[in-house]
Amino acid sequence: MLTGDLLLRPREPGITITQWLYEELRHAILDGRLRRGAAIPPTRSLAAEYGVSRRIVVNVFEQLRDEGYLEAQVGAGTRVSERVPEDFLAATQRAKPLRAAVDGGDAAHPRPARPFQAIDPSVADFPMEVWARLTGRCLRRANTADLVRGLAAGYYPLREAIAAYLGASRGVSCSADQLVITSGTQQSLDILSRVLLRPNDQVWVEDPGHTDAIDLFRLAGAEIVPVPVDEHGISVERGRAKCPQPSAIYLTPAHQFPLGVTLRLDRRLNLLQWSRQKNVPVIEDDYDSEFRFSGRPVPAMKGLEGAEHVFLLGTFNKAVFPSLRLGYMVVPDPWLEPVVSLRRRVERYPSRLPQLVLARFLDEGHFAKYLRRMRELYGRRLAALRQDVDRYLKGVLELPEIEAGLNTPAYLRNGMTSRQAARLAETANVEVWPLDRFAITRGDLRGLVLGFAAFDEKEIRKGVLALAKALAG
Repeated sequence: MLTGDLLLRPREPGITITQWLYEELRHAILDGRLRRGAAIPPTRSLAAEYGVSRRIVVNVFEQLRDEGYLEAQVGAGTRVSERVPEDFLAATQRAKPLRAAVDGGDAAHPRPARPFQAIDPSVADFPMEVWARLTGRCLRRANTADLVRGLAAGYYPLREAIAAYLGASRGVSCSADQLVITSGTQQSLDILSRVLLRPNDQVWVEDPGHTDAIDLFRLAGAEIVPVPVDEHGISVERGRAKCPQPSAIYLTPAHQFPLGVTLRLDRRLNLLQWSRQKNVPVIEDDYDSEFRFSGRPVPAMKGLEGAEHVFLLGTFNKAVFPSLRLGYMVVPDPWLEPVVSLRRRVERYPSRLPQLVLARFLDEGHFAKYLRRMRELYGRRLAALRQDVDRYLKGVLELPEIEAGLNTPAYLRNGMTSRQAARLAETANVEVWPLDRFAITRGDLRGLVLGFAAFDEKEIRKGVLALAKALAG
């Protein structure tokens, strides 16, 4: 039996109708099957659906309202309460974990971003009116093929537009046929981990590095080989000494996460030559290289000679807005068929409309114009953060010179550990990531990751002042 999307279990022998209905509705609320704030069907409809007396339903509703599980709203009927009695009991029994403060979680009603949330762009500055106009135009011109299904590799005009963009801005010569559209870097890595890796295969990863990528490689059964990162990027020589024959190499060379350094050219060339000789595929995560504050973006490794074995991963979820859920892979020819085949199994028909709109956004020059404006904006915000940290946190935090991205490491100079500083920041309602969260084997990292892209100068100063007060205590 179904009410809305709620399935109530059959009544067991010996249980009264009133008791059954009360327990089923209460458990549905506590289990989350009836969500907080969700509307409850009228008593008359519910009674008719389940073949019970309306008086019984009314009595059960009244009991649940008296106990705080339901609430009646004039003109809006009966709804599940936003807070139920168990919420108040649980609040006294559990301490708020640091990971929730660091990760943000997947709350049904996420709180607004607060300094220094590290991964979001400034969505308030996105030209939504342009996007809305393009969306309306794409809908008006959509044909039946657009409304039915699409290619597993993605909308071909979008792949053509991305190929043109990569050639102009990243120095990558590729065709639309080598591009595969995904929902973002996470899905790209999930697909590649299953195509390239088998249980017990060894994978080079940066240390410190991207923990979500590491988790996916581990899910594929791979053995993680942490390779240290210094001021010039990943140490190729250390990697070769630790693991001379990996099955894959994963790195973020343009703007290393989380240290923000750029892989030096001689190391890039060394890595490309050696990995090509060893027939080792390289996964280049180009996650936020668009936002470079001075000069042109650093050319991708994929654009260098001898990079035929390099996978290039990019995303529009940071460059446009996070809920867009569109990214891409440039896939070397030998792996193209298995990647597209798995992409088809993972998601046979990816959503078509956002791809149509994004293709127009790129083709008509809106994306390039937007990037130019955001580079200037983020450069100013990083400068403001640097100035305020120098003024209010001198001797406590030190920001290195970075030239791109949405966030920056901030090294602790007061003897605190990363975790100690992160806990103190949370007490002041400041959101930071402890730097050692991204370490695999390294124990020398003392610092925080601070995001600046989503906050104006006033918010940045307010956050720095709060952080200074917290770390001083």
